[in-house]
Amino acid sequence: MAIYWMKTADVYPDGRWHDQAFIAFDPGMRFPRFNPTGGDEIIGTVALVDRGPDSGLWQWSMTVSLPGPPYRLPTRGTETDRSTATTRMIEKYRHYLSTRPEQYPRRA
Repeated sequence: MAIYWMKTADVYPDGRWHDQAFIAFDPGMRFPRFNPTGGDEIIGTVALVDRGPDSGLWQWSMTVSLPGPPYRLPTRGTETDRSTATTRMIEKYRHYLSTRPEQYPRRA
């Protein structure tokens, strides 16, 4: 299955999230230490920055942290548009998984 996105406000309805904040899920993976009961794994976020010096940019963050050697590449950043930010987050996530000593595919 492919990575998919949901509005953060739909995932966490009790929070105060604006309409331009999104969470990425990977239904093909299972990280038991973080999600022992079920559901798809949250792997990252993308959100429009609405204040400060980065206002108008799209912030991305790959949020998965697994055992293994330190990952020395950036796991967050900003881009000029949402499409590029989502692409960057997914690229970083896939590269990160390729550096881990153990893989975590979902088991049926």
